[in-house]
Amino acid sequence: MPERGVFVPPARKEIADPGLQRPDWTAAGPRDPRLLWLDKNENTDPVFQAIIRKALTEIDPRSVTAYPDTAPLYRKLSEYLDVSPKSLILASGSDGVIGAVFRTFVAPGDAVLITRPTYAMYPVYAGIQGAKIVHLEYRADDAGPTLTPETVIAAIRDYRPKLVCLPNPDSPTGTVFAPEELKRVVRAALEAGAMMLIDEAYHPFYAPTALPLIAEFPNVVVARTFSKAWGLTGARLGYGVSTPEAAALMQKVRPNYDGNMVAAALALRMLTDFEPEMKASVERLNRGRDGFTAAMKGLGLRTIPGHGNFSHVAFGSHAERVHAALADLVLYRKDNDAPCLKGFSRFSATTAELFKPVVERIRGAVQTS
Repeated sequence: MPERGVFVPPARKEIADPGLQRPDWTAAGPRDPRLLWLDKNENTDPVFQAIIRKALTEIDPRSVTAYPDTAPLYRKLSEYLDVSPKSLILASGSDGVIGAVFRTFVAPGDAVLITRPTYAMYPVYAGIQGAKIVHLEYRADDAGPTLTPETVIAAIRDYRPKLVCLPNPDSPTGTVFAPEELKRVVRAALEAGAMMLIDEAYHPFYAPTALPLIAEFPNVVVARTFSKAWGLTGARLGYGVSTPEAAALMQKVRPNYDGNMVAAALALRMLTDFEPEMKASVERLNRGRDGFTAAMKGLGLRTIPGHGNFSHVAFGSHAERVHAALADLVLYRKDNDAPCLKGFSRFSATTAELFKPVVERIRGAVQTS
């Protein structure tokens, strides 16, 4: 017998491909609890966090000890969205919905259109399926990252992909396609025989939605999550909305249980009792985001208007001093490797009150540079 660890049975060639890599899952350490966490686009609104903590304490302990029963959540979501329960699929975050779409509709060799930069799991899922990735590159512009619907439609007609992935808003760019622009892209995808995955993880920070397109176009899947506006990031729960026919296909590739019962029970409680509070939280966070952006512009710094729960600012020649000033106060994304965001730091949205000391530190660093 070979020594342990010497021989590994061969994996599928798509998985064995050295180009398919994931970050080291053992390397990340805990974030400093003394800092303000504005690095991962989580809901940091203290008022809404208190509601979540209270709701969590009221969850039936059998949610932990019993196998999941997600039917009540399916029914509640169908009421909340005004769709049939048969049009829904639950998953582990919108990430799980994205994976289900790839497993259902993409075969080895199929072309998949993916924006760049975008959510990191899109190229990973494409690689797992052995798909041919066609990147739709955001172009750096004075107004920020730019990708036109005409560019996307031309790529759809040229490559005739099996799947078009378009987060709206996209991340990390914060860009959106307006409803009529999105409709044109969806129509082109349908004419090419492609499924259209519209990732609305940041709804309702950006209120327009592609859900109405599902009644008109049979190739649309909308993915959403409870991680952003609803603040349930650690619960890992999301859902997809499509036609009943497409949802039935995606249900074939899900695990035996399509979520954990604690997450499902918590989401059900939040949907039932706290939708107005969620919307109020989104308003507070959007005001905080917009106020922060305005303050940065007031300091003469370049900013990028965004539609997600985050904003970008370029500190330019002040960068070293600003980063040093913020080091013991806040976690944020200091830079981005994407050419269209080079030199920009990203801050997740938080309330105006929590942003205040961040703004003061930045102002002090810029004015003394």
